[in-house]
Amino acid sequence: MPTMILDISDATFVSSAQPNSNFSFYPLMYTGTDVKLLNCISLVRITLPELPVKQVDNAKLQLTMIAKSGVSPSPIVVNKAISYFNPSTVTYNTRPSFTATSSAVSISNTDMNIAVNIDVTDLINSWLNGAQNNGIVLTNSNDKTLVGFAKNAVLYELYFPKLVLTYSSTKLDNTAICFSYAQLANLITQLIRFYPTATISIYTKGFNATTVSGIPVKLYGSPDATYGTLAVLGDGGYGAVPLNAISAIGLPAGMVYNPLITYLTAPAFPTGCDKNLITAYHDYLPLSTSVTVYSGTLIVASGIVYKNEYGILVLADDNLGTNPTFMPVGNITAIVTSATANETQSNLITSSKDLIPIHLPRVKK
Repeated sequence: MPTMILDISDATFVSSAQPNSNFSFYPLMYTGTDVKLLNCISLVRITLPELPVKQVDNAKLQLTMIAKSGVSPSPIVVNKAISYFNPSTVTYNTRPSFTATSSAVSISNTDMNIAVNIDVTDLINSWLNGAQNNGIVLTNSNDKTLVGFAKNAVLYELYFPKLVLTYSSTKLDNTAICFSYAQLANLITQLIRFYPTATISIYTKGFNATTVSGIPVKLYGSPDATYGTLAVLGDGGYGAVPLNAISAIGLPAGMVYNPLITYLTAPAFPTGCDKNLITAYHDYLPLSTSVTVYSGTLIVASGIVYKNEYGILVLADDNLGTNPTFMPVGNITAIVTSATANETQSNLITSSKDLIPIHLPRVKK
């Protein structure tokens, strides 16, 4: 049963003692009542990934308490926000209205520095089936206690707030080829989220390969689909590229890989030629390997292996993830490795003058 763990980066709290202040810079999010802060509520925005299902078997909001006042337990309630809020600007006076859900947990002093799981399965499934996702509001009904949950600003990854999703795949979804498309859809969704203003270039496969460049708009999926299959970019007009045609995805020169990007956990693939291929790419290239990867006759990427997930290969200039290139392994046609990893760069290159230039440092004419 596949499990996916998402780091939650969009979180904050608001305080009635400072009703016009935003606390997104603070490493903790407070929930409850305090003599100085008065009434505090925590706000969390969650962007769900593209999943190959419309329903998860289990969803847990994982929070770590690193501060608490009072000796009595704190009943923390998960509420769904009724309207949109921006964690970077929201204040107590502009906080969204909210309604309670059945998800709650009682937190005591013995839970200090321990990850606490709150079952939010019903809420997540409602979002997956079309309900408006405006985020979560956490409240504490004990007016004599204040709880401080860690955010990812605490710089200790074990304390980061997380959403843990577990779901069952159909027999077809479990095939390696279908999983690789779901993995690519999941990646593109996050590229749209983490690089919303970047001009992204999508390179297609085939002898007459083309390039579509523009600002990422959305990953379109039909009403009957379990995930989107058309990557839409905008640049005056709109270009849509199907997942099965994508050879590589490049970002503007100088950009760095976002460490918040997560990947789907591979299921137990059924025996087949697609399993043989997808698993071979995953096992053949260790991290930091210097490599040149070909996709057809026109698309070539070189660099070190920065990430190697089932279905997706990520190359970069260095171990910091500079100039990442994302390549679906199903469209790779050749791999050339080298012992001198420090002499290559992650430059997506083309030999066709008809292709849109990708604005990376090295281009083969």
